[in-house]
Amino acid sequence: MAATAEKSTQVSNASATPPVKNPAYNEGGDLKVFYFDFTQGDAAGDAGSTADLLSMPPGKYRILLDQSCISCSAFGASRVLDVGYTAYTNYDGTAVSADLDAFVTDADISAVATVALTEALSAGADRTYFVDSKEGFTLKATVAGGTIPAAATLTGYVVVVGA
Repeated sequence: MAATAEKSTQVSNASATPPVKNPAYNEGGDLKVFYFDFTQGDAAGDAGSTADLLSMPPGKYRILLDQSCISCSAFGASRVLDVGYTAYTNYDGTAVSADLDAFVTDADISAVATVALTEALSAGADRTYFVDSKEGFTLKATVAGGTIPAAATLTGYVVVVGA
């Protein structure tokens, strides 16, 4: 085997003739923070209850999952939380199916907790989520393992670049 010297797509773009500009979601884009604050109503919700946390904007951007998190009050024994997104359509018309546990899968929320949106990712996975959404989508949480107590809270933020 021989030693190789390869280039990333972004380095190749810069040395292309003519140069190819990297999109803002990959280089030099502005950060935006989307904050959410959810409180369950006066009645508890059954297992499988959902909370719509954010209406994410349309566009092409990256969610920085390591910098994005969700915190909760204590929900009680055996409660777990999933966080993901609703279905949306890419600019090219391709449908993206809902994935309600894309970012957090079965996080223990029996006690007060804070969870990064990378919780569901395997080691070595991209720590960003690329959005190419024509109409936007909803960031959604689902509670399993028991009820969502009355007045339970979910707060947090999502950091994006290039939106």
